[in-house]
Amino acid sequence: MIPILCGDDALNFAPMRDEENESVIEERVKEIIVSVRRDKDAALTKWATKLNDKVTKNWLLDAESMDAACKRLPQESKDVIDIAAKRIKEYAIAVMSIVKPVTVDNGTFQTGMDFKPVSRVACYVPSGRYPLPSTALMTAMTARVSGVKEICILTPSVCDEIIYAAKVCGVSEIYQLGGAQAASAVAFGTESVKRADMLVGPGNAYLTEAKRQLQGQIGIDMLAGPSEIAIIADSGANPEWLALDLLSQAEHDPGARAYLFSDSKEIAEATAKEILKSLDKLDLPEFVRQSIKYNAIVVLPSLANCVDKVNELAPEHLQLQVKDPENLKPGLLNYGALFMGYYASVPHGDYMAGPNHTLPTGGAARYSGALNPLVFLRAQSWMKSSDKACHLGKETAQFARLEGLTAHAAAALCRVGD
Repeated sequence: MIPILCGDDALNFAPMRDEENESVIEERVKEIIVSVRRDKDAALTKWATKLNDKVTKNWLLDAESMDAACKRLPQESKDVIDIAAKRIKEYAIAVMSIVKPVTVDNGTFQTGMDFKPVSRVACYVPSGRYPLPSTALMTAMTARVSGVKEICILTPSVCDEIIYAAKVCGVSEIYQLGGAQAASAVAFGTESVKRADMLVGPGNAYLTEAKRQLQGQIGIDMLAGPSEIAIIADSGANPEWLALDLLSQAEHDPGARAYLFSDSKEIAEATAKEILKSLDKLDLPEFVRQSIKYNAIVVLPSLANCVDKVNELAPEHLQLQVKDPENLKPGLLNYGALFMGYYASVPHGDYMAGPNHTLPTGGAARYSGALNPLVFLRAQSWMKSSDKACHLGKETAQFARLEGLTAHAAAALCRVGD
């Protein structure tokens, strides 16, 4: 049964952290990274064997296998992937339309900024409990729209749907690799895996920890781990819909977290009952019954209190199941993606609406946001000066002397005429 918190328990609500397990994961990932950096392909084979992943002589999927997968995939599956790809592409193009080079003319000198994509990106596509061709689209298509030339996909267990999604995005490089060892392989390069400039995409706790430890060696999009959902619901919300929304994210992973915040005790109790009904009715993994105990329904005095709690939580997904979502939106500060109104649900964003489902988790929405084409762009500033910019040299020398950097001052002054 999902806990219902009221009164002081609700006001003091904070998600539980499994710090002991986090420490174990941190040490194991550190071991894998050191191993792959040192032993390369031999380490990949070692860890794939140890973790019961598929072991191949060549981690790269061959072109013949990709072509065969695309041919045998039913047309109905191709059609729905094509629709999703089209909307994701259109959304990414719309975001890219705001990016323009900048030039500032100061008369005697000019400054500016250009935006250039990174050269090579690795997209991680989870495929453990569920293969996620949607993630292949969300990551690879977004990178493609930003202008990235080389894109590869990492996935522990390849399937026809992921292969077709890769093809739709113009990707022909798929490595059958997963977990921290896959992240390490693209961070350092091995005999069979080409090094990448960036690693993007969600994954389990091990992949997320690997991204955290490897950041700096390789660029990352964000820390995107097991799924999270927070829902703010008023008395007009539908308890059955709320239950299904919570379970839709809980079914991802035992580490997924689902929270409902409401100012209505009646809605809270009705939703808890609907969760039990849905658990009996739907074909869900057994772990959902166990993990739901670590989630919560929180009853607070007002919707304003709900907003405050959600801002503290900084969830990956946030649904506003309220009559007037626009009224609450200005007060919401920290979330990965927002779904507004009774008829908007996270699964819409997971698949077909267009905005990216690769989102920050674990409170990372306080400082990062959704994957989008801008993530792949590097802002590169430039400056051009003329022999008439004497004041710039003198001003620069003055500031350099403030900091005691005499060579800086000299380098600026040597360009100043008599």
